[in-house]
Amino acid sequence: MEWISSHGTFLQFMTSLGTLAVWIFYAQLLYAGFRRQRRPKVVINQVMGLSTQGRCLISNMSAEGIHIETVQVWLHEKCGIRRCTVSEVETDENGDTPTSIARGTLQGPLPSNAHLDAGEIDSLVRRARAADIEDEDNTLCEGEDSDYVLELLVLYIYSSAPGIMGASRSFVFDDNGQARPHHLETQQLRGYRDRKRMARIYRNYLDR
Repeated sequence: MEWISSHGTFLQFMTSLGTLAVWIFYAQLLYAGFRRQRRPKVVINQVMGLSTQGRCLISNMSAEGIHIETVQVWLHEKCGIRRCTVSEVETDENGDTPTSIARGTLQGPLPSNAHLDAGEIDSLVRRARAADIEDEDNTLCEGEDSDYVLELLVLYIYSSAPGIMGASRSFVFDDNGQARPHHLETQQLRGYRDRKRMARIYRNYLDR
C-alpha cells in the first residue's frame, strides 16, 4: 500500500493510457466496419448455365445506389484486344430495336440490391469481334489455354465518392463451348490508381 501511495500518480497515468488504448482499438473497429458498409461493391455474375448461352448479370450490392456510366466488353485474343461498348442494347429478345430508355440502355441509376441483364455471353462475344484490334499488349490470353477471354467492365459513379470506379470480371472458354468465370469474385476497381485508369477509359469512350 505504501508503494501504491508513493506511485499513485504514475499508476493513474498508466491506467488512463490503457483506457485510451482500449478506446482507440474499439474506435478503429467501428470505423473499419463503417467503411466496409459504405464501400461500393458491384458484382458481375454468370447466370442460366455455364455455356455461351448463359447471361451476364450486373448487381449493385452497395449500401447506396450507383450510376452506371458505361458498360464495355473487352475481347482478349492471342493477337490483341478488341473493345466495344454494350451499354446501348441493339435489339431486344424478339430482335426488335428498343423503343424506350429502360429497354434500350444499361446506363443510368441502379439502386441498392438491384440488378441488370447485360446480355447473353455469345452475343457479347459477337459484338466485340466486330470491333478492330486496338491493343496488342496486356492481353489476358497470355499463358491461357483458351483462344480468347471475355472481360466485362462496368464504369460507375458511387454516391458522393470522388471519381469513376469500375468492376470487372473475365470469362474463359473451353473446347466444348462452355464458358466460366476466370476468377471466383468480381474485381473491384475503386482504389486511387484504379479510378485514374477508369477515368482514362471513360474519356476514350466519350472521345469516340
